[in-house]
Amino acid sequence: MELRLSVCILLLLCTAKSSNGGKILVWYTEASHWINMKPVLETLVDRGHQVTVLVPSASLFMNSSEPSRFQYESFDVSVSVKDTQKCFEDIIHFSMYEMDFMNIFQIYIRFLDLMKNNMKVSLKLLDGVVKSETLMKKLKDGNYDLLFADPIYVGSDLTADILGIPLVFSLRFSLAHNIERLCGQLPAPPSFVPGAMSKLTDKMNFSERLWNVLFYTLQDVVLEQFMWKEFDKYYSEFRGKQPISNLRKPRQMDYTKQ
Repeated sequence: MELRLSVCILLLLCTAKSSNGGKILVWYTEASHWINMKPVLETLVDRGHQVTVLVPSASLFMNSSEPSRFQYESFDVSVSVKDTQKCFEDIIHFSMYEMDFMNIFQIYIRFLDLMKNNMKVSLKLLDGVVKSETLMKKLKDGNYDLLFADPIYVGSDLTADILGIPLVFSLRFSLAHNIERLCGQLPAPPSFVPGAMSKLTDKMNFSERLWNVLFYTLQDVVLEQFMWKEFDKYYSEFRGKQPISNLRKPRQMDYTKQ
């Protein structure tokens, strides 16, 4: 018994170093997405991980000067706080008020306008990261183990690919399109799982299921025809002709169980 106990203690001592936490880089996010992410980051710190959060100068809710258990890495962007705020307010107003008084064609047109504006803001924020030689050098020298992202803002996949580290998405983000269904591989058959902001529940009749399928299709058409093409052009500046669909396949790694 004493021999077995000694062997167990020796094994625990040998594995102590491998159980240390890793270095986690956190992609910038905003509003309720940031509020929801903070408890996750606190838990990661509790489990021994070193957490560094990217913070754009135009952020509404992220405050790099507040006392925190994780580190902040600030960067400048060519978009104002006012622009960021208006982008959020327009999307929230549309989803909570305007959609109830629109037909599917009107929803499609309005949603397209909102996504185009959001795309412009997202790319300006992304410029502040990938086009900053100083920041990118600092991130590469940081030797991070993974990039943890709420996919509300585009570019986490590109940055993770440049840094050569795994990417982990934190939640279901999109209204219903293929970020989660194809890349996150979440089980989401459109006739059973209601799309976010569709205002449907898991209890749907036939007409509601049919509407949900059309709602999913709408998101795919908008994203594929009007957004991914623009992102492909942007990404090609850094990764050659590799399409965005190839980058949006994050390697699975679960650090929350360590």
